[in-house]
Amino acid sequence: MENRISHEGVITNIDKENIEVKILSQSACVSCNIKTACNMSEMKEKTITIPAPKDKNLSIGQEVKISIGLGQAKRAVVFAYVIPVILLISMIFILNALKIDEGINALISIGILVPYYMILFLFKDKIKRKFEYEIH
Repeated sequence: MENRISHEGVITNIDKENIEVKILSQSACVSCNIKTACNMSEMKEKTITIPAPKDKNLSIGQEVKISIGLGQAKRAVVFAYVIPVILLISMIFILNALKIDEGINALISIGILVPYYMILFLFKDKIKRKFEYEIH
């Protein structure tokens, strides 16, 4: 399990094909001794839907550990953060070179992210198959 990212969670819903697991996502600040001084600690509950494993007997309320491969997690970071930042910065420089007004430049640069996220949404099922969670 050394090349995996894992979280502990609780099963909240089970159907024929999927299982919903609620996890508590914590930032690195949560473990800091002076987190109350800077007010940066962050904890969020997230629900992850994963395909139901056929070989495990699971029930609602059961505590489980889910994990994903480190390479898959890095791929998710690229889709969610790296590509949008590259698109945004590239568009800013291109429109700046074309001497477009700064306000319009900002609107167009941010607007370029709308088609990107629409494409991700349209291909979400295909993308989802590339990310495989394991339940332990």
